[in-house]
Amino acid sequence: MTSGMICGLELSDGTSVDNLAISYLATIQAIAYGTRHIIEEMNKKGFRINSIFITGGSAQNSVFVREHADICKCKIVIPVEVNNAVLLGAAVLGAVASGSNRFQSIFQAMSHMNKVKEVIEPEGPSSDVTRYHNAKYTVYTKMYQHQREYRALMQAS
Repeated sequence: MTSGMICGLELSDGTSVDNLAISYLATIQAIAYGTRHIIEEMNKKGFRINSIFITGGSAQNSVFVREHADICKCKIVIPVEVNNAVLLGAAVLGAVASGSNRFQSIFQAMSHMNKVKEVIEPEGPSSDVTRYHNAKYTVYTKMYQHQREYRALMQAS
């Protein structure tokens, strides 16, 4: 079962355009804070993740891309081919598996067949945006811990 919690919304008409826009932005930010949490945990285990490669509809959503760059403190790399990344991946594997000797490795085929369209850099560490997201991420991590505590309390009863 998946559960979550929301904090800070006013108890008003949730269907107004302003409230829907705030909910939309909050949802995108929550996804990005969750991604940041995963990246931080992986980096604690020795990984050095500093870039996110994004494809599909999300790559075409400038709000989604910008929030992820700033919240995750990572470069967001958008390829030329955002809509058919799975097909391109299959083509890369097929090119190597064909044995034509054009590509000696998957990495060689990937570097030849995949092209970067754009790289979105995160805001700098001293920016107001970064300070805002750092504070909001602290709230996010505390809420995450509280949610786990609440779940444990309910499971014990």
